Amino acid sequence: MTRFIGIHPLWTPRPTRPVIALVGAGPRGVSLLERIGANLADFPDIDHLDIHVIDDTELGAGRIWRTDQTRQMCMNTLAGAVTLFTDDTVTMAGPVAPGPTLFEWCRLALDAARPSPSSAIQVADIDPAHRAAFASTAVRPGFVDDYRDELEAMTVATHPSRALYGEYLRWCFARALHTLPERVRVATHLARAVGVREDAGRQLVELSTGAVLACDAVVAATGWLPRDHTAEEHGFLAVLARHPEMTWVRPDNPIDQAIGAVPDGATAIVRGLGMGFFDVMTLLTIGRGGRFVDDPLTRAGVRYEPSGREPKLYVTSHRGVPYRAKSLYGSLPPSAPQRHLRSVDWSAVPRPIDFDRQVWPLIVKDAFVDYYETLHRVRPEAFAAPLTTVLATIDTTDGVPAALDAAIAPHVPDATDRFDLPAAMSPVRGAFPDPGSFTARVADYVADDLTESAKGRDSAVKAGLWSISAARRLANAIGTFGGFDAESRASGFRTLQTFGGMVGSGPPAFRSRQLLALVDAGLVRFVGPAARVVADDELGLFRAESPAVAGSAVTGAVLIDAWMHAHDVTASADPLTLSLAAAGRIRPFSVRGRDGRRHPTGGFDVDPRTGLLVHPDGTRDAAFHVAGIPLDEVMGDTIISPMPRSDPTMLRETDRVARSALRVAADAATSVPTWRESHVSPMFNG
Repeated sequence: MTRFIGIHPLWTPRPTRPVIALVGAGPRGVSLLERIGANLADFPDIDHLDIHVIDDTELGAGRIWRTDQTRQMCMNTLAGAVTLFTDDTVTMAGPVAPGPTLFEWCRLALDAARPSPSSAIQVADIDPAHRAAFASTAVRPGFVDDYRDELEAMTVATHPSRALYGEYLRWCFARALHTLPERVRVATHLARAVGVREDAGRQLVELSTGAVLACDAVVAATGWLPRDHTAEEHGFLAVLARHPEMTWVRPDNPIDQAIGAVPDGATAIVRGLGMGFFDVMTLLTIGRGGRFVDDPLTRAGVRYEPSGREPKLYVTSHRGVPYRAKSLYGSLPPSAPQRHLRSVDWSAVPRPIDFDRQVWPLIVKDAFVDYYETLHRVRPEAFAAPLTTVLATIDTTDGVPAALDAAIAPHVPDATDRFDLPAAMSPVRGAFPDPGSFTARVADYVADDLTESAKGRDSAVKAGLWSISAARRLANAIGTFGGFDAESRASGFRTLQTFGGMVGSGPPAFRSRQLLALVDAGLVRFVGPAARVVADDELGLFRAESPAVAGSAVTGAVLIDAWMHAHDVTASADPLTLSLAAAGRIRPFSVRGRDGRRHPTGGFDVDPRTGLLVHPDGTRDAAFHVAGIPLDEVMGDTIISPMPRSDPTMLRETDRVARSALRVAADAATSVPTWRESHVSPMFNG
């Protein structure tokens, strides 16, 4: 399906107008379109411009945030912490074009459709520039009626439904189209880009509909891309071919997984205890007619009333415990000062940096500072010395948890009051005598974490852990485009990403309460850490067993992989990526090891200043850009939604990539090649 917005089809072999194709129309694609329009004034050689916007799911929302998904799926981000608009904190060459956050947009839409004295007071506090941007483009008719209950209950600290965020993105897309100058024409294509080839200096983008679009510049903002099966997965497929009664739910976005194929009442082994697990848990309980009912007499605060259709879940992950719940601040999260980490001028430190030796100790010190400052504020009686003494001790001690704990012990005598970071990083250490004791231990862990979550800013444990989670953003900036050596990327930096995600990117607290209720109802059991899962060809069943839990072996006809594969350019199943590889236009990004050798990653190698592909010979592609999630191993922080007034990675990226696409278009418009075959800049702190 192709829809043209105020234009005629563009099928001439050599049009007089330059053409840009945007592959992917989710949040990043929408931002790229907006940034192209915002930056166009800086390219006077472009008298006219045609843009193709391509997405196979829903233009504006994309696949992850599409608006037809169940409202049971919620964002892992707070309503007040999401924007698609630039502000004066964004490091970019293009102009600032302010607009409302998701929360502001919802408030403005509710007030416009159902004005009241209270809503008038609320919207009066919104930045006038944001209100003006909202007023420039109409909200979809019927939107407020469709989402009325959610809109009326929303606060800045609400976790909105993903469909609601999709509505916001669709409006941002409509506004981006509306604000484009008249000399720009846009064609939208509800299709998938399945290939690209070069012909006479132009990019011929092939669509799943059979159409071929002749373009000058292409930007792939595809989000999560499919990858080829792993060796383990090929083994699963071979067994499944012989045992059709077995069900394997493959890794993917939960709303796209074949959850409906899980039989009612089945025994299901689940791998993963991150956000994908909580989504699967929701779809298999509430999604099958079960209910969570408030019950103050239970430790979860809710009890589960089953429908009889829900399966019994046996769950495992690398650590064996679920992600920690988000703290209930009642507002946006506090900023983490990170005094030690920010005390270094990282731009002056030679690359590659040894993360383990130079960065991680500073992150640990910052976590100890935040823990003890919070503890002193809420329980000063725990201290046998002034807080200043403890902080000075942290300053002068190596950033090793054991060394810090030993140095602080005389000043905070009770060990239960001190920050036990190793225990937080490995919460279920040791061996367990039976599955029941392990499940009980994890349930207690979840309950304790919920207690800390309810304390909000008064939880010293959460303050210390939030400091580590928040450090990921600055660490990603330091390590962008090979800033860390290969050895520390495989050790300490990876630990920061995984542990920081576990303690800071976990579920809303109400999801953890629901999980605890399911444990108490006997519907969720924890297998143990690092369980080995096999497809048993003789039994025709999946089997899971943890080496840390005696008697933990469990079998079931269903395996659910509750996570998503990271993109790997060397093992991609995406036809567009495969066509680029076949043409010799891509190579994996690599990082230098301490011995000087290069180590490949799974990300595309791109020019840091433009997003243009880098060829195997090190030259820069003339026209094809990649932006976003397939670059997460290259520059980091690509999965996080843009937060207002935080200089977000995504908005910095979309501005510079949009400007590069416009340069290519200007080149085509004037037929003067200015920088095609340039070599890549050796370093760029994106």
